Amino acid sequence: MPRFALRRFVRHGMLPQLMVFDAVARLGSVTRAAAELHMAQPTVSTQLKKLADTLELRLFEQRGRRLHLTPAGSALVDICEELTELLRRAETRLRALRRPEPETVRLAAAPGARQLAARLMAGFCARHPGVQAGLHVANRAELLERMWAGDDDLYLISAAGGIAGTRAQHIASDALHLYAPAGHPLARQRRLALEQLAGEPMLAREPGSGLRATLLELFERKGLRPLLRAELPNEEAIAEGVAAGAGLALLSDDAAGAPLRAGRIARLEVEGLPLERRWWLAHAASRRLPSAAQLLLREALDETGQAAPMDLIRIP
Repeated sequence: MPRFALRRFVRHGMLPQLMVFDAVARLGSVTRAAAELHMAQPTVSTQLKKLADTLELRLFEQRGRRLHLTPAGSALVDICEELTELLRRAETRLRALRRPEPETVRLAAAPGARQLAARLMAGFCARHPGVQAGLHVANRAELLERMWAGDDDLYLISAAGGIAGTRAQHIASDALHLYAPAGHPLARQRRLALEQLAGEPMLAREPGSGLRATLLELFERKGLRPLLRAELPNEEAIAEGVAAGAGLALLSDDAAGAPLRAGRIARLEVEGLPLERRWWLAHAASRRLPSAAQLLLREALDETGQAAPMDLIRIP
């Protein structure tokens, strides 16, 4: 149909007129339609007349007290239903543009990086209040399972170079020392050899954690096996176990900080220590990061200053 033939449908405020017509057709009465629409009865009658004049068709006929649809009116009822459905679909599509769903970013982190992850997320949310964020903390084994399942966007992990099929960027480092209870005889010695600690009870994280793997690797390089006495869920709990005299432990400076400053534990001077533990933001190479996660990664690099954007591991 040529556009000029549609002019009758876009002039004289036809959409409000169709709303009035629909109400009168449903209720069979100008009076009831006026009450439903909160309009004066003469206004409803005027709108119906304008609509009929525009369409050049008779829409109603009076039979007693009730209005009845003419064939043209019945056809227009069907058209109104189709138009209402079209407008409903239009509103659904436009609502998403009017009030778009907030972007989300999901970060998962190893327990040892919990404080770093919390700082990154807190700063990011403060700078971008429209973004919703979530943080999940789990050991290394669970983080890898979540990565391959696509449960999160980014993963804050150590030793990213050993994970095939990932992309990772270094953002921070911390130092790992061996600690003993305050007053332990080894705390008074200087330049301890690792062999001197082989018979000492050790506290460690559960199997699957990166910190436990680092402890085992430290001893295995010397052909030794540590004497694991207890498994605890996080580094803070391990530090408290050391302070209580349960054994020695490999801890980050952050985790050992409070009991060390309080004089409850002592840092051992062991050859080959401290170890540098590097933290990486990683994701599966096959996954395209959403824009919010890309922004978090870029800002994390800028904030920590630990790596240039090109310091990227790509492992086939």
